[in-house]
Amino acid sequence: MSSKNLFYESEPNYRQLVIKRLIQYLKNPGRFSILLSGKRGTGKSHWLQQIYTDREDIEACDCFSTIHTVNGIIAKDYDENKWKEQFKKADNGLLVIDEVEEIGKSSQAILFEFLSTTDGQYGWETKEYNCRIVFTSTFEIKTLRDTEQYLSHKFYDRISQLVVQMPSFEDKNKNIEKDFETTWRKMNFPKKELPKDKFESWLKENSHKFHGNFRDLNKLAINWHNCKISSIDDDTTYEKVTKEFFEIYHFPKHNSENANAFYIGQESDNYKDNLNKFKMQYKEWLKEKYGSIRKGEKIAGISYRTMDGW
Repeated sequence: MSSKNLFYESEPNYRQLVIKRLIQYLKNPGRFSILLSGKRGTGKSHWLQQIYTDREDIEACDCFSTIHTVNGIIAKDYDENKWKEQFKKADNGLLVIDEVEEIGKSSQAILFEFLSTTDGQYGWETKEYNCRIVFTSTFEIKTLRDTEQYLSHKFYDRISQLVVQMPSFEDKNKNIEKDFETTWRKMNFPKKELPKDKFESWLKENSHKFHGNFRDLNKLAINWHNCKISSIDDDTTYEKVTKEFFEIYHFPKHNSENANAFYIGQESDNYKDNLNKFKMQYKEWLKEKYGSIRKGEKIAGISYRTMDGW
């Protein structure tokens, strides 16, 4: 092991553990697919790039020599030839497929067949591509796993052999003031101008509202620094920046798990099939939300006996 300080050693323990797990998964000799989940701004792409940059120091030089990224929005309806092109570019390297929830069902079906390996090689009839694959998503695992609105069940099963979940400031926020200092340094702003004393208590109090995570910290630092170089009065800078942060700049809360509570099914399903699926999902949703069917039926105004027959 190199004596050089590893890139993640200054991170809080909870983040170090996640990064170490991701590194270990990438070093796993089996060609397993990795699903990297985390809300926007939690550092999914950043940490993958850091691992690539420092791969020799973490003794992971055999993992990949290059890194190639495909955006799920762009690859939404890729055909077999398009996917072959991407895997060819990632051969002997790391292939990162960002925002996997954006990939269409037909494209998922193509990838499902491609991800079946022979001797660690990927491909269709001829298994000729040797690479590590990471899928990233901003959605919660249960949103991807429990419905087929985004990913088919068999596709989710194939890409989630190893799962890493990046913590957000909503989950872990005790070190947010140190993260702000790190953000300030990365912006190359003067160290002596770091508003540590002014922001420390405010950051701790409001960190659970930083739904954009590090992206929100970036905007906070940029706006404070802009006020300073614009010679705005020191007495009003703090109030101005914190007020505008929540009025204008902060990232909205991501509610994919609530907005997509129900999934009807394939367009080929008839009315009766869709209605039965809705009933089952609604029953499960009530049970999860209120703790029991008995409590849920009172809110829904439906008798227990009726729902018991669904």
